[in-house]
Amino acid sequence: MAKQSWVGVAALVAALLTASVVLAATGKPSITNVTPSTAKVGATVTIIGKNLTGAKAVMFDGLKATTFKVVSATKITAKVPSKAKSGKVTVTTSGGTATSTASLKI
Repeated sequence: MAKQSWVGVAALVAALLTASVVLAATGKPSITNVTPSTAKVGATVTIIGKNLTGAKAVMFDGLKATTFKVVSATKITAKVPSKAKSGKVTVTTSGGTATSTASLKI
């Protein structure tokens, strides 16, 4: 009976650790920098921040980027879409939406 109890405890600990990792990965995203600060349509910009893993959308002043790549939890590269105008950059993940403090000049 004691052996079964330890197996149950080990399974519970494993489940809690897995849940902690999932919750940590879905924290509220933030954007700390977008480079370059001026870009042309079709150019690739780099978005630096936190909790960017699993990004579902990248927007340029409300216009969805058709191409973007999550490089890491702190970095995304995105192509400026046609018809983009100067404005804020946003990234949406399951943890929420982050908005750049500075506007990207197109």
